Amino acid sequence: MASDGVSAGPLGPHYGSRARNRTIVFLLVLACISAVLSRFVTLEKPFAAAALRGRLIVAVPPRPAPVLTVGHVDRTLRSPDPFSAALAEDLGRRLGLPVDLLLSGPGAAATAVATGKADVAIDALPFRPGSGLSFSPVSYATGRGQALVLRHGNVHDWAALRGGSICTSTGNAYGPRAARLHNVRLITYDRPLDALLAFQAGECTALVDDELVIKSLLKQPDWSYYSVLPGDIAPTPSFIATAGGDTASMRFVDTTIRAWRQSRWLTTARENVAKQLAFDMFIAENDLYCH
Repeated sequence: MASDGVSAGPLGPHYGSRARNRTIVFLLVLACISAVLSRFVTLEKPFAAAALRGRLIVAVPPRPAPVLTVGHVDRTLRSPDPFSAALAEDLGRRLGLPVDLLLSGPGAAATAVATGKADVAIDALPFRPGSGLSFSPVSYATGRGQALVLRHGNVHDWAALRGGSICTSTGNAYGPRAARLHNVRLITYDRPLDALLAFQAGECTALVDDELVIKSLLKQPDWSYYSVLPGDIAPTPSFIATAGGDTASMRFVDTTIRAWRQSRWLTTARENVAKQLAFDMFIAENDLYCH
C-alpha cells in the first residue's frame, strides 16, 4: 500500500531525483562540448574574419591606369594589376564574398596581410613563409614568355641577343629571368603598354612578354615587321600569401590554385589581359588618345 500518495518503488524514493540530476548534468556537458566544437569549427573556416566582415580584402599591385585622358598623361592615376585582380575576384567568388582590392606597392602587400589590413595578397610574392605569413606551396604563374625582335634585324636567336636590351614592364613574370639567363640588359617601364611603345620606338633590342600577349600583337598589321625568337622563357614562380597560422585559409587558397591550374581558367585570365593590352596598343598606335 502507498503512503501519502507516493510510491517509493523498489529502488527507493530518491532514485528518480538522482536520475534527473544525472540527465541534467549530461545535457549541460553536451551543450558545453557543442559550444567548444562550434567555436573550433568556426575558427577552422577559411577567411573567417572576411566572412564576419562580409567582404574579402585582397592586396594587389597598382599599375598606372592604361586609359589616359586626352591631351595629357596622368601617371598618378593607378588601377589594379588586371591579372591579380582577376585572381582576386575568382577567389572571392569561390568563397561567396565580394572583393575589395587594396592597392599595395612592392612588399606592402605582404605587410598588409601580416598586420591584418588585408586577408590575402596576390602580388607575385616569393615563397617565404614565416610567423606573419602562410603561403600556398603551388605557384599560380603559368604559361611561357617569348621575345620579339625585328624580322629583318641582326638578332635571330638568343645568343645574338646577348649584350643587347629587353623592354618589359614592372612585375613582368618573364623579363627578369630572360635577362639573367641570356646576359641581356633589362629596361622596365611602369605599364606594359609603355614597354610596347618603347620597343616600337627602338629603345630596346627585344620585347619580352607572355606568349599570349605576343600572339595577340602579331595579329595586328603594325606588328608584321617583327618575329619571335625560337625558344621560350618559364615564368618566375609567384605565390599567394595568407595570414600566418591560418591553415584553413592557406589550404583553401592551395585548393583554388590547383583547380585553376588543372582547368583552363588561368589561361583564360591571361588571354583576357593579353587581348586588352593589344587593344590598348591599337588605340595608341592610331592616336586615339595621347601618350
